[in-house]
Amino acid sequence: MQRQSSYDKDEGKLYLVPTPIGNLEDITIRAKNVLQNADYIAAEDTRTSGILLEKIGVHNRMLAFHKYNSQERAPELVKMMKEGAVIAEISDAGMPVISDPGYILVQHCIENDIAVIPLPGASAFTTALIASGFDAQPFTYYGFLPRKVGEQQPFFNQMNDAHATSIFYEAPHRLSKTLANMETVISPERKIVVARELTKIHEEFIRGTLEEVTNYFKQNTPRGEFVILISPNSDQPQSLTWPELIELVDRQVSQGESKKSAIKQVATTNNVSKNELYERYHQEKL
Repeated sequence: MQRQSSYDKDEGKLYLVPTPIGNLEDITIRAKNVLQNADYIAAEDTRTSGILLEKIGVHNRMLAFHKYNSQERAPELVKMMKEGAVIAEISDAGMPVISDPGYILVQHCIENDIAVIPLPGASAFTTALIASGFDAQPFTYYGFLPRKVGEQQPFFNQMNDAHATSIFYEAPHRLSKTLANMETVISPERKIVVARELTKIHEEFIRGTLEEVTNYFKQNTPRGEFVILISPNSDQPQSLTWPELIELVDRQVSQGESKKSAIKQVATTNNVSKNELYERYHQEKL
């Protein structure tokens, strides 16, 4: 067991500071103050973050911390914090750790008893969710899906069966191919929302069936950064039987998922015990 008191030490600490996802007015007063007072700012892209920091009048020293150097840089930052440095970690946009390697630094801090202090703030997927019109409880966030069509299929199978709103990110040059791939798994009548350029001047929500939205982007070139939301599956009963859950696991395995991963995904999606599903699945296969 570990207990952290974030504010009772005059020692080094890590702040996780969200940055605007588009509109710079979304920076909070507290976030600006933390960035101004930190000894160092660990940034995913120092060039991108430099533009933001310049506009809000922050000139602290930046250190590059991204997926290509995170394993080597994290111990270096921990050493600095052990010596008393206060470090603020930011990503290119939105919440640190969400779709960036910040979790590696957080893990190192926890292992070394360094306080980790999160600030609340903007995130593209929650911003899209509250305006989607879909039920926000529960939801499942997938981040960026694999790029290969075959590797996306297990995820779409899971989203197709899910009784929760499903959310993922996609880049503009891959959007049309991803929508076409979705149509091979998900009913064309299923409701989806595609949100783009959130909080920016070209913010837009495209709502409709999967077929309608796919056709829209056949006629309109995708531009900007996208969040895709899929409505919960309301065609099946909310409470599945154990044989039905086992069948879902088998379906995931047939698509290339490992048994362990498939059991975890099905259990999470259907709000059942992973351990109980594991036991029932293996009893069924004896």
